[in-house]
Amino acid sequence: MLLSDEELARLQSVAPFLQSEARQALEAEADYEVTMELQAHLQPGLRVRASEPSHFIADRDAPPYPVDLFVGLPLNELRALSHADDATREAEIARFGARFSPRLLRAIAKMTPHEIDLDAGVQSEAGTMSVMLDEN
Repeated sequence: MLLSDEELARLQSVAPFLQSEARQALEAEADYEVTMELQAHLQPGLRVRASEPSHFIADRDAPPYPVDLFVGLPLNELRALSHADDATREAEIARFGARFSPRLLRAIAKMTPHEIDLDAGVQSEAGTMSVMLDEN
C-alpha cells in the first residue's frame, strides 16, 4: 500500500532534509540536482539529475546523456519517518544520508549496471531511468 495523504503531508516537512542528505551523499560524484517527489498514488522518491554541461547541448540525440534518475524510496522507511517523534526523525534522516550513496550504487549495479555512470553524471539512454533503493 502506498502512503496515505496524512503520511505524505507529514513527509513534506522532512523532504528538504532528505534532499539535502542525498545531495551531500553524492557530493563526490557529478554535480547533481536532487528533488523530492511525494504524490498520492505514486511511488515516492528522489529525482537525481546531473547538470547539463555544454557538450551535451551540441548533440542531445546521441549518448551519453546527463543522468536523469528516479530513485524509489522504501515505503516502510518513509512511513516510519512520517510517524516518528522529532529526535527519532532526526536520527533516521542522518542514517538515510549516511547510507544513501552506497544503497544507490547497489541499486544501479543490480538494475542498470552498464547504463549509468554516476561518477561522470551520464547515462546511455535518453529519458528518465528508475531504480529502487533496497530496504533497510
